[in-house]
Parts: sequence; C-alpha cells; structure tokens
Amino acid sequence: MYAEVIIDIISKNVDRVFNYKIPENLEDKVSKGFIVKVPFGIKNNLRDAIVIGLSEKTDIPEDRLKSIKQVCTDFSVIDDNKIELAKWMKEKYYTTLSSCLQCIIPKIVNDKLRRYAFINYKKENIEQLIKDCIKKNNQQSKVIKLLKENEGMFVYEIKMLLGIAESPIKTLEKNGLIVINQKEVMRNAFNADDFKKSDKLKPTLEQKAAIEFLKSSLKNTKRKPVLIHGVTGSGKTEIFLQLIEEVLKNGKQAIVLVPEISLTPQTVRRFTERFGDKVSVTHSKLSDGERYDQWKRAKNGDISVMIGPRSAIFAPLANLGVIIIDEEHESSYKSETTPKYDTKEVAEKIASLTGAMVVLASATPSVESYYKAKEGIYDIVKLKKRVNNSFPEIKIVDMRAELDEGNRSIFSRELFNEMKKNIENRKQTILFLNRRGYSTFVSCRKCGYVMSCENCNVNYTYHIDTNKLICHYCNAEIQSPSICPQCGLPYIKYFGVGTQKIEQEVKKYFPNARVLRMDLDTTSKKNSHEKILKSFANGEADILVGTQMIAKGLDFPNVTLVGVVAADTSLNAGDYRCGETSFQLLTQVAGRAGRADKKGKVFLQSYQSEHYSLIFTKTNDYEGFFNHEIELRRQMLYPPFSHIFFIMFIGEDEKFVISKIYVLAEIMKKYNLKAGFDILGPAPAIVSKIKKQFRYKIIVKGIEENRVKAFVLYCVDKLKEKEDLKGININLTLDPSYIQ
Repeated sequence: MYAEVIIDIISKNVDRVFNYKIPENLEDKVSKGFIVKVPFGIKNNLRDAIVIGLSEKTDIPEDRLKSIKQVCTDFSVIDDNKIELAKWMKEKYYTTLSSCLQCIIPKIVNDKLRRYAFINYKKENIEQLIKDCIKKNNQQSKVIKLLKENEGMFVYEIKMLLGIAESPIKTLEKNGLIVINQKEVMRNAFNADDFKKSDKLKPTLEQKAAIEFLKSSLKNTKRKPVLIHGVTGSGKTEIFLQLIEEVLKNGKQAIVLVPEISLTPQTVRRFTERFGDKVSVTHSKLSDGERYDQWKRAKNGDISVMIGPRSAIFAPLANLGVIIIDEEHESSYKSETTPKYDTKEVAEKIASLTGAMVVLASATPSVESYYKAKEGIYDIVKLKKRVNNSFPEIKIVDMRAELDEGNRSIFSRELFNEMKKNIENRKQTILFLNRRGYSTFVSCRKCGYVMSCENCNVNYTYHIDTNKLICHYCNAEIQSPSICPQCGLPYIKYFGVGTQKIEQEVKKYFPNARVLRMDLDTTSKKNSHEKILKSFANGEADILVGTQMIAKGLDFPNVTLVGVVAADTSLNAGDYRCGETSFQLLTQVAGRAGRADKKGKVFLQSYQSEHYSLIFTKTNDYEGFFNHEIELRRQMLYPPFSHIFFIMFIGEDEKFVISKIYVLAEIMKKYNLKAGFDILGPAPAIVSKIKKQFRYKIIVKGIEENRVKAFVLYCVDKLKEKEDLKGININLTLDPSYIQ
C-alpha cells in the first residue's frame, strides 16, 4: 500500500502530493486523514504529514520511495469534504495546500498535544536527583520545579509557560527523572449547568413568517443562501434558535458564527439556555488545549451546535445542517493572514459539499450581500419592525455649533443633560468611541513636535493609567515626557479623545456614577469580555464606555441612552468603504438603546453633520443608504462591480522596497496594454511604516475575478524571475475588507 501525503511545510516548492510506502506493520494503522511522520528531504528529517489518499500502486520507482516511520493519530483529523475544501481554498486564495490544511485542523492536534509529563518517583534516589537538578538553576531545573508544583503537566503547557524548547524536557526523560505518557483530558469550555433552561418564545408575525420560510428552505435541495435583513431589536436570535431546533430534530448540526469575541458570552448563554450541553464554543481566548478539546468533542459527535468567530467555520461536525453568520457585514469575517479566506465564501463552499443551508443576517447587510439579494443570487427575508415596536430617537449633534457657543467639553449639552437624567432615573448609558487610550496624540504647543513611534510612522497614544505613550501597531511604549524632547520646554499637551479620556471625564462630571470601560486594554485577560458584560447586565454600572466591541449584538434592557462621542472617526479612514462602515457602525451602536419597554435616545456627535451616512442612520433608512452607496460604487467601478487586488511590499530598506515595487509596476504596465485593468500606484500605504518595516502598495481593479487574479499573480511571478527580492515580503489580498 502507498500513501499520498501533504508535508506540513508552507512552501510552494513542496506544495504537492508525495508518495510513501506503508510498511506492513503500519498497514492497519494508516488511514486517510491521519497524521504521520515521514522522512523528508536530503537529510531525511522526520516531518509531520497528512494522508489525503491511499493507493495500491504508484508511478514512482520503488527505489525512490521512502516509508512512513510513525503514525501520530489513531483517528482521522480531516474528512473528504474538508480535504476538498482545502483544495478549493488553495486555488481560490492562491496559497499552498499545506497552509489551508493547517487552517482547517487545530494547531496542536497530533500526539504532541496529549503528551503528559510527571516526575518519575519510582526511580531510585529520585528525591536526591531532583535536589541536584534544582541547584543548577537551568532550564531542566525550571521544568522539575513546575512539575513538582503541579503534579504533572502537558508537554506543550510546560514549553509555553517557561518559554523553552523541548530539549531540556527530552534530556530529563532520557535520564529517567520524568516520564511522558499519553493522556486525554476533554474539558468543556463552560458549564452548561450554570444556565437556566428557557423555552422558545412566541414569535411576532414577521418572525413567524421568517421561521416558516427558513424551515421550508431546509427541505429544498436546490436552496440559495438566505439573507435576513432585520432591523436592530427585531428578534433575529430567536429566529436562529427556532431554525436550529428544527435542524436538530432532523438529526443534523449547526455552526453559529459571530464577528467578535465580545458577542460570544451572550450568544453562548442564549443558545445554552435553549439547547443545554449540546452547545460548545471556540475562540482565540481559549488555550490551544481547550480549543482542541472543543474540536474533538465536535468530531466525536458530543455536541450539536458550535459557536464562535471566524475559525469556527471549520468545526468538524459530521452531519452539518445549517451555517448561520450573524452580523454578516463585519470585516472580521475576512482573514488577514494566509490563507486570506472570506468566511462567507467558505461557508457557501462547505454548504455545496455537505448540503447544509447558509443563513446570513444583519441589520446593516454589506453592500455586496444586499446586491446579491437584489440580483436574486440570495433569497432575502426582511424584518422591518422591532419586537417592542419602538425605535430609538436619533439626533445628530453638530459639534461645530457647540464650539461656537462656548462648549469645549467632549460632551454636547444635550448628551450631558440626558446622561444626568439617566443616572437620576437609574437607567443605563452606553458611550461609544472607536478609539482606545486617553488621547490620540501628544505634541509640544511651543515647537509643534509630535511624539511618534520610532518603529512605525504613527503617533503614540497616551494611556493615563500607566502614564505611558503606547504605539497601537507594534505595542512599543515609553514613559510620557514632561518636557519636549525637541525644544526642551515644558509645553507638552495631550490632544484628541480616547476611551480612557471619556471614562475620566465621566467620573469628573458624575463622581457618583459607576463606570465600566470595555476596549482592548481592559479585555486582554481570559474571560474579561464576559465579566464586564455580565457586570453591566446585572446593573453594577450606570455607564459603559467602549470601542467597537460594544457596538453590535449586545442586548441590555435597561440601556435607554447611547452617545456616539465622535461619529467622524470612521468617516475619515481613507477607504472607499468609509461611508458603508460608518453607517453600519452607527446604526448598530444606536440599536443598543431602547430594546425593552423603555424609549431610547441616541446622540451622534459630529463635525460633519451633513454626511449621508449620518443622515441615513438618523432616519434608520437602509434602503436609502444602499441606493446612494451602490450608485457611488457603480460610478467609481468599486465592488460589487469590480474586483480589487491589493499588493503590498514590506521591508526594512525603504529604497530597496520602492525600487522593486516600481519594477513590478513597469511589468504590469507592459502586460496591461490590452488587458484593461486599472492600476493605481505605487504609493505609500496609509500607515507606511510598522515595526521598522516600510510598506508600499499597488492596487489593481478589474471586472472578472479570475482574470485580475491571474494577471497579478503572473506579473508577480515575472518579477520574482527577474529580481532578487530577498528582504521583501510581498502581501497579496483579493478584495480586502479595507484598503491599507
């Protein structure tokens, strides 16, 4: 027997199927989808590989064939559908098959994850050997100390906690001081018993019609993806729950995707209250081991509903019935690392392979998705009414007028007065700003010098709690200066507003108010999202200050006031999607107000009060916004009327980067004579330096996806044939979620 394998190396040079002999002693142990170890390369180093096929014959001469040395798993880590998905992703996202397989399979899925180390107390004189070892104060001694304190640990955990390689662990095992065995521990990501059981709610007329339509679509083998366009508070989650109930009745399973980790705790609670321990969750805040455990539970059929952000789309559910993508408009559904996949496209491919149904949902669908619904590519279900039949009152506040009338506060007078009333009436308030930190930049009022990161060409952000300036791109930080580094005078001032500044201002004006802040700085620890949201939901705070992670999907019945402190932030991002992202963000955050039986109020503070995104947000008019935006896209030939290929050159030597990207531009100019592509650039990226790496870009626009992709890849290959590109990283993205 022969095995067809993919080597676990992400390189185009080895991106192909390799054939290996299966030794007689392993014939009963090797199956398709198993991880094996094989000798590879001139030195025959052992490498992990995934078996994607088995055969009784091969065209490779017998004397050139090597043999599999070891089988690492006793089960298939990937099925036929996922192998087909990986092959499709390779072509679609112009990457290697190995990188796609690594994306689909958890990072630590082979035998390494289950290796459990403990001190060998059966060894003679072990206590004495441990005391000699510990005195050395080296890496081996650190391992021994850790194992003594914890009575054993997984090998991967030891390496992660101590920041060491495997060598000292192997030495200890070789010398008999420790023993390493296989151990399986299946942890749940949460305890289902912590959630009370809930029954399904009586649907509104709109909800009932939507549920009936979705149930009928489940029975249709030629179904289209369904887009649910439901206003904020229209009860989309209840529709998901009743649809999944039907799916489970049919013996099938469900994947529910959310765009932000912050939405996960609330979603898990709602689904677990309905479906109990059939629900699991996966996301990046879980450890590798915890994520593996949830993956294995899904593979074993122990769960029926997997919830999580983008990566949950690859959950190994054997009998998938539905994939639900909530807040489908969110850019986080597009991966920014290789393979740069679009989750919605992947979901549709999985559906074509498994027969599952795809449901997309949003109060503010992406322009591309709504256009597909208009063109009949998607079915559409509309929910125009809130469950409580009450939309919040939205008011645009012109901050230019506030300034002219002497108000230099970050709060308009109306917002300030409403905050005061809310606190008095024991109602809750959300203050939104899409920017963390205390201030956006620090400069000298005398000479104009601005404090900026030496590694990146961006300004430092001031953080008041640590009195430090932090770069939000490379995380470099320095102590905040009291005098100007350039002129030496004490005229340093903090400009702009961040979430920390808002928090401080709230505490200054409302000293008795209880305030919570939710941004990247306050949610870095495990379960921090859940703790903050739970505290606010329990009424332990009057005001929640936060960034984008509080803007969508969250449901707090006592929130009657939302203040958007600077609605202009997303309007000025320098991207063709600015209008769309601003409308979506503002509509979503406005939707947090007045979701129960209490009337809600929303204030959008802006210096561009006449912008169409704000006007359509105020009137809650998605159709009006879409018609305006789609016409702009049509005129400028932007998606969905074209495809954009984004090329970025990144390197430490700026002159070298510039010279090579200009060579690529000349190659493109040569081969574009009859192709008809629009080529923009070269030009510096919006942030042209990050972590001491300079960044320059070219943008190519074309009507047909395959043609523009083929053109760019052909030109880049020509460049690689012609030029030495050592020291340059070439970043290629088709239809990026934003232009950098």
